Amino acid sequence: MPASVGRKIDRLDSIQMLRAVAASLVVLFHAQQAFATRGADTTFVSETYLFGFGAVGVHIFFVISGFIMVVTARFKSGFHFKAFIKRRFFRVYPIYWICAATYVLMYWVMGSPYALEASQIFGAILLLPYGAPAIIGPAWTLSYEMYFYIWFGMTMVLGLNRGLLVLLIAFILMMSAGLVLQPSDPFVHLATSSLLVEFLAGAALGWLAVQGYLPLRLGAASLTLSFALFGAGLLYGYDRVPTAIVWGIPSALLVAGVVCLELRKGASTMVRWLGLLGDSSYVLYLIHILIIAIGLKAAGNWFEIEAVASLIAAFTLLPVCIITAELLHRGVERPLLRALNPRRKLVPERPDLG
Repeated sequence: MPASVGRKIDRLDSIQMLRAVAASLVVLFHAQQAFATRGADTTFVSETYLFGFGAVGVHIFFVISGFIMVVTARFKSGFHFKAFIKRRFFRVYPIYWICAATYVLMYWVMGSPYALEASQIFGAILLLPYGAPAIIGPAWTLSYEMYFYIWFGMTMVLGLNRGLLVLLIAFILMMSAGLVLQPSDPFVHLATSSLLVEFLAGAALGWLAVQGYLPLRLGAASLTLSFALFGAGLLYGYDRVPTAIVWGIPSALLVAGVVCLELRKGASTMVRWLGLLGDSSYVLYLIHILIIAIGLKAAGNWFEIEAVASLIAAFTLLPVCIITAELLHRGVERPLLRALNPRRKLVPERPDLG
């Protein structure tokens, strides 16, 4: 094994748990927002603001992506860019296309079909910055994911240490350019976004983990500081500070904390059980807007929307979304990934929890 890779890290249940939590936060945010903006009753004054905190799930995902890419990168026989991109392509696109097609069909059935230009359709299919959210709104984040994967794959051919150094320098230069230029073009905006620092933070944590340099004894302290910063952001006003700071920094501390605790003490039974839901978090992220839209349609047909409590609607739709995503993961996503690449495990087998 090359000197650049020192410690093999298998499945981390705490990371899987965080994926499930992050996706659930996004679901709650979008569900409450969808009902509240259409006139549903809000239980208390700051309800919409507090549910808006759920957008932090995206930032947790970005940190996790950087972390996972490093700890799962294969360097034993040399890093292969083509194989890496192929695995990422299979992991992201096929189930996304299935979900996007389902959106188009269901919105047509519900009487509100998409009116998309050819460029938007093309952008949505390929997850390009200018079209990614055209069908599935939250898919804008997938443009960032794919951009990071491409850069990560290109730099890792240099080896983990040199590759991460080049990636760090490249992203810092691009983010600096973004601060100066303030670009409006979707491609340039993505390429120079400050959100890229969250992938870098995750990659740095991954490097520390595989090298054995993570300060495992500071896991609880990292979690405590993370929660304190999240709370401070809520109190001060998370909309008054750049998201890469108010949510990116505590998200990185959160990931660091759970990883340190699991590497030091192992995962509790509850974390392991919750971690199972992390496997279906990608499908949950993709499909939840459609389920919310169906919920809104049903609520509008059965009740006066003003009589519906947006808070109750959000917490009612959350388990519906989770169960639907889990069924789709077991019945569609996992079999699809096995068929696409049977010799490589794109999705690991689930552990037996007894």
